[in-house]
Amino acid sequence: MAQGEPPASTPEKLAAYLTAAPELLLMLDYDGTLVPIAATPALARPAPELLATLQKLAFFPGRVVAVISGRKLDELQELLPLAGLYLVGSHGAEIKEPGGKVYRSMHNQQLKEDMVNLEIIARECMAKCSGFLVENKGTSLALHYRLADPGLAQKVLDSFIKRTSSIVRQKQLELLPGKKVLEIRPRGIHKGKAVAYLCRKYSRALPVYIGDDRTDEDAFMALKRGWGILVSPDSRPSAATVRLSSPGEVYKLLLQLCKEDYFKPARTT
Repeated sequence: MAQGEPPASTPEKLAAYLTAAPELLLMLDYDGTLVPIAATPALARPAPELLATLQKLAFFPGRVVAVISGRKLDELQELLPLAGLYLVGSHGAEIKEPGGKVYRSMHNQQLKEDMVNLEIIARECMAKCSGFLVENKGTSLALHYRLADPGLAQKVLDSFIKRTSSIVRQKQLELLPGKKVLEIRPRGIHKGKAVAYLCRKYSRALPVYIGDDRTDEDAFMALKRGWGILVSPDSRPSAATVRLSSPGEVYKLLLQLCKEDYFKPARTT
C-alpha cells in the first residue's frame, strides 16, 4: 500500500461510512489508540465508560471487535476483562478468541532466553540512569524512555544497539522505534499477520484497523480493502486511509458504532 499522508476525518463522518456495511470487523490497537499514551505502561488504563462501550460493541449484531497490541496477552486480559472480544497480544504471537481458546505461534524456549540476555544488556546500559523502563514480554522486549532526559536516552539506546547488533542479526530479530520506546521482536511476527487472519475468518465483513504507531503500519498494509485509521494529531506519512486526531475521537467513533439507529442487520446464511 502506498505511503501518503492520510487526510483528517471526524468520528461522525467515519461512522456514516462504516455503519453502511452489513457486517463490520473492527480491529484496534490499545496504547495511543484506545487509551492515551501514559508515562509508564502501567498507568495506561481504560476508563469505565470505554470498557462499557467495548462490551456493548462486542455483542452488537453485525460487529466483530478485536484489540491487537504489543502488550502480552495476560496484560490485555487484565486491562480488558470483557466477554466477546478477540484479544491479540505480543504483536500477533498470542490470540485469544471470544470463546476463550488461546493460540500461540511462539513456543521457543531459546527465544525467551534470548530476551533475558537482551534484558540484562539493557539494564547494564541503563545502570544508574533514571527515567528508563525495561519490559520483557517473553517473545519481545521493550525499552521505554519517556521519562528519561532526551540526550541521555539517545546515548543509552546507541549503546544498547551497538552491544546487541550481533545478537539481533544472528537470532533474526528486528528493532522497532516507537513513541519513546524501542522494541525488539522476532522478524515475521507483526500485527499485520493477525489482521490478515481475522480478515480471512470474517471475509464478508468490512475490515477496519485503528492504530497510532510504527507497529500499526504492518496492520494498515495488511488490509486489502476497508479502512485503515491513523490516530495522530499531526499529518504524517502512513499506509492508513484517513486520520483521527486522538484516542478521544476514537472513543466517539466507538459510541457512534453501537448506536441502535445506525444498525444495519447482518446478512444471514
